[in-house]
Amino acid sequence: MSFEMSELERQTIELELRQIAGKPQHIEINERTITAYKEEYAKKGLVPESEKDYPQEDFHLVKKAKAFDALVDPSQGIRKVIESIIRQPVTIFNKQGKPEVIDALYYNGYWYGKDKRDNDLGAPFREGYFKKPNLSFTYRDPSNPYDPKTGERRGTYKVVGYTFEHYIFLSEDKKQRRKQLEEIIEKATGTSTATLSSQNRLSYRNPSPDNGLSGTHGGSFNWDQFCDLSIEELGECQNKNYYSEKSSGILKDKDGHRVEYNRSTGKLEAIK
Repeated sequence: MSFEMSELERQTIELELRQIAGKPQHIEINERTITAYKEEYAKKGLVPESEKDYPQEDFHLVKKAKAFDALVDPSQGIRKVIESIIRQPVTIFNKQGKPEVIDALYYNGYWYGKDKRDNDLGAPFREGYFKKPNLSFTYRDPSNPYDPKTGERRGTYKVVGYTFEHYIFLSEDKKQRRKQLEEIIEKATGTSTATLSSQNRLSYRNPSPDNGLSGTHGGSFNWDQFCDLSIEELGECQNKNYYSEKSSGILKDKDGHRVEYNRSTGKLEAIK
């Protein structure tokens, strides 16, 4: 009986891993987290053995996207609808080992389509960042860490958290930045900048120490503001409701109107 249970467990695990295997035929899928985990495991001479060896959210995003790709009928059209976009300052280290703050972008939404029987299909997606595991060696018995015969360490590697790795970075040049953003929208058939603006789906997130998603975020930016404001201006605008224009130093409100400090009221007011 134990053998049958063991075989059943093995088959279940194989089925789980097959759900994220293979190359997609019809859509682009962000599999960077899956790839990063495989690569980091391989450096330690290991391989992921089950679904539980991956972050669950990322595993299921890929699983659902692969299922959508396998079932969708491309002749009936496939729509990629972006539901929200976020800009966030992240810190990277340049070739000289010095930290640099750059403008990172990530977004999420849904794929929509139909199968050959005309049933509606959908699958979520996320682009802009992935997770890279931190592997740490854990001794089986800390008081006797080494094998007395071979001298090898006795224990296993375990994942102790992960780091966020971003891969979409926006230009500091306003025209180039707008071009980058417009190209993302053009490739996302079914996405409307008007809808993103009117439904408050264009946001700024405050920086996090690990470049993660712990910083507060929000904003009711329209498309022009989201494209044209620098990451510093966008942050000031989100956190203060006004910003200092980088090119001129002039204070402006969220709508781009000039403002100044009124000593009598103690508030920033529009210049009339």
